Amino acid sequence: MKITKLMSILTIFLLAACGGEESSEQKQTVSKTKRDCNLTMGWESRAPYQFERNGEITGIDVQIFQQAADKVNCDVDFVEKSWTELLTDLEKGEIDVLAGATITPDREEFANFSQPYRDESFTLFIRASNSYNGNTLSGFLSRSQKVGITSDYFYGQEVYELINHPQYSNLFIDSSSGEQSFFNILYSEIDGVLADPVEGHYIIKRKRLDDKIKASNVHIPSDSVAYMFSKKTIKEKQLVDLQSAIKEMVSNDKVKEVIANF
Repeated sequence: MKITKLMSILTIFLLAACGGEESSEQKQTVSKTKRDCNLTMGWESRAPYQFERNGEITGIDVQIFQQAADKVNCDVDFVEKSWTELLTDLEKGEIDVLAGATITPDREEFANFSQPYRDESFTLFIRASNSYNGNTLSGFLSRSQKVGITSDYFYGQEVYELINHPQYSNLFIDSSSGEQSFFNILYSEIDGVLADPVEGHYIIKRKRLDDKIKASNVHIPSDSVAYMFSKKTIKEKQLVDLQSAIKEMVSNDKVKEVIANF
């Protein structure tokens, strides 16, 4: 009887232990459960808007969108390419979303947009030794000085007209990234670069170019930018949810909070 009773007690403990392990496995399975959707966000190095830090993709645009994606229970993966390549991939449906995009009729053919979430302007940055003190881009170009731009960026109507002007078109030099254009100034391949002022000053500080490159008096008026979504991959319900989440962040000043942290 004693042996039988002992065996019974051991059996109970074993069953309890097995039950505990099963519960632990169940919890682990729950913790690994995927979210409702997975979105692929294209990015290019544009600190402080989009950049890599300690192995993670972060920045103003990235953090705003990640918070919006959390609200609609979506995970976000990242793909880094040049802006031109990212636009092509979005049109093909190979990526789902891009940030910091100006809404244009051409882009509306293959993409939907969120509410604008921040303004973006452009400043002409020039070599520190450059004597130009005017405040117009046309005046700078009239001196036969070359200006670096990023391929397929939209800089506003004024710059668009200058880029397509027969007198000035050959003075605009395309580059795959704004940061590369800053170094092209140092290499004397160009004389200035159009860049978002926040991004430009960030590059100058991070690369210690304060004594080599300066902001000029040329400022291009700001325009609103939004998130753009591929029409091939983002369906109506998901689009509405994402647009609503971003709109709520703008109206509740959550976007301003993210920007202030950078």
